[in-house]
Amino acid sequence: MSSAPFLVRPLRLAGPGDHRLVTGQLTSAPGWSRARTADGGASFTSPCRTTVFTNSGPPETPGTWSVHGYTVSGSEPLWRAEFGPGTPAEITAAFTAVLVDGLRNGHRDYLLGGPHHLDCTPASVLADRGWQPDPGPRGFHDQVAPDETALYRHRVGHQPADEEIAGLVPPSWSMIAGDPQRPSWRADFSIGVPFYPLVRATLTFSSSEPVERPLGGIPARHLPHVTARRAPTPTPTARPHACPPQRPAVPPAALPVAGGARRR
Repeated sequence: MSSAPFLVRPLRLAGPGDHRLVTGQLTSAPGWSRARTADGGASFTSPCRTTVFTNSGPPETPGTWSVHGYTVSGSEPLWRAEFGPGTPAEITAAFTAVLVDGLRNGHRDYLLGGPHHLDCTPASVLADRGWQPDPGPRGFHDQVAPDETALYRHRVGHQPADEEIAGLVPPSWSMIAGDPQRPSWRADFSIGVPFYPLVRATLTFSSSEPVERPLGGIPARHLPHVTARRAPTPTPTARPHACPPQRPAVPPAALPVAGGARRR
């Protein structure tokens, strides 16, 4: 298949994309340290040592991204997020961008009253974008995409947080693309995960904006469900003047969505 770039929508079915959207943010973030893992992957630790990102597998074919949050360095994990193989890099990057930025000042900019606070939840974001409620399996509540190719799953009821973080019981929230029994990819989030990066990841998960992919990078089973058109050839432009560095920005796909907020 051709490797020429195509504009593909919806993003959640566009394929994994370029993992450097994630690694680039972590590599360039001030004070973050990097180490090699036993399986050829890499781990990135925040300067405060309360957040660790780990990707499995060699850099050219990364698998799962796991994120663990800690109260203090060396303590038991406080929460966990996991982006499975095949998750579009833009979704992982949306979560990463705001979490990394928020850690700079104790999350103040993203909490109530902060300049980046969004008065919405993942459930309200999806409801505003036409995702329909569905009872789901026993003990869960689902919201299904308008094209029925993805769902957001919310677990109801209490379970021990340490068992959930260890992966011994189902997660509190999941993003699932494709057949829930045989998903193309899924991302899971435990109780305690910071809500502000989860909301941004949900905005990207449900985005209708096209993303650029080589045609061969779109999973074959998704081809009947996506719209793909050849990307226009960029028009050469004058080289811009150098600008002073700016504070990390929220990815365009993770910007706020208009509409009322319904809590979950």
